[in-house]
Amino acid sequence: MDKDKDKIDIYLDFNVLNLLAKEHVKDSDPLYNEWMALKTIWRAYQEGRIRLVTSGEDTEMDIIMWLNNQGCCVTDVLTPLESIEEFARWDRSDSDLIRYWRRVFFYFEQTELLSRVFEDTEGLFEDLQSTFSFSLVTPKFHIDLSYNEQDTRKILRECAGIFADIFPEQNWQDLRHIDYSLNWRVFELALKNLKIEPTLSGDEGERNRRLFGLLNRFIGLSKKSYKKPPMDNGHRDFIIDMVIKKYYQTQQDRGLRHIFHCICNDIGFFVTPDHNLIRVFNEKKQLLNEHPEFSSKRLELVLPSELKKRVKDL
Repeated sequence: MDKDKDKIDIYLDFNVLNLLAKEHVKDSDPLYNEWMALKTIWRAYQEGRIRLVTSGEDTEMDIIMWLNNQGCCVTDVLTPLESIEEFARWDRSDSDLIRYWRRVFFYFEQTELLSRVFEDTEGLFEDLQSTFSFSLVTPKFHIDLSYNEQDTRKILRECAGIFADIFPEQNWQDLRHIDYSLNWRVFELALKNLKIEPTLSGDEGERNRRLFGLLNRFIGLSKKSYKKPPMDNGHRDFIIDMVIKKYYQTQQDRGLRHIFHCICNDIGFFVTPDHNLIRVFNEKKQLLNEHPEFSSKRLELVLPSELKKRVKDL
């Protein structure tokens, strides 16, 4: 008899990994009970009493987007962990933050990854989008402070005007590595030119880290597509448009993609500390019955603390 068949399958998202990776959560924090419940859930997983699963493809992409918002750029040249190590070599990097990032990847790599990749050949995901109208659902890690789009474009254009003064030709031709020190020099000069403090502390620091992540993407794409700076304005704005579209604007279907994985794999529980995602799903769950492909599914979205109460193996 296959003992794994008797285990309950529980799907988790990036928000769970992010919370698990925190070394300390104050008992006054609204997420404290969820953090404690997750520790219990993870212990049950380690002891083989439950299965914790996630989408390798989509959860890794969520992590990559989250890292980008903090200034660490993950490209197709290096693995995410290699990219973190490269960022760690920058003299302005925060060693505590680096350890935190590594812990997120530790939990991700310890979680069982679903073999089925995201594909919507039959239009089921489009049906799910139509059913839920997920315009209100935003992954927690995207609700960060940021410059508005107009200011973001202005700052990136200012950065582009400095490329030729900062980058030696040899460095510009290096497409494999990110020189965070040189990129920061560009960023710092551009902010100072625009009378903005180039700090990494507080709310302004959070805003600057996200913008620095966009700049790293902008520089990487510029290196790949332009022999040497300065770029002409048309090409510069074309690259900025690409960066804004992929990395600045909120990807509102991220939570829904994870729900889609659960439905396609007939998973009963999706655990997440994202109250908003749970709320929208529960409000519109009954609409699934209108779709034969979804009506027989048993999916429930629950907080970690609720899951701990309901599953006897925990």
